[in-house]
Amino acid sequence: MQALAGTSPVAYESGKYAKAHRRYACVKPFRNTLYQFAWQSTFREPWAQAYYQRKRQEGKSHSMAVRALANSWVRIIHAIWLKGERYTAATFAAAQRAHASSAA
Repeated sequence: MQALAGTSPVAYESGKYAKAHRRYACVKPFRNTLYQFAWQSTFREPWAQAYYQRKRQEGKSHSMAVRALANSWVRIIHAIWLKGERYTAATFAAAQRAHASSAA
């Protein structure tokens, strides 16, 4: 789903040069929609704003941070689509806490 949306980075290597760049082979209107959705979510969702700010503090550009946030949203949207549920911030926050404690 991330490849189709164009939010997952593509690794590029040539000799000693290695870098990730944005995906060109994707559904561009879908990518644009996700980017705009991810950016607008930073104004409504506190976790999205915190995630965006964390990526910016890591030295990522605005577009890289929004693309990373869009990746998170793609995973969330795909999960709620498979479960047939609606998105609720409380459910997402509980899942975040549960996964953070097991990852630490």
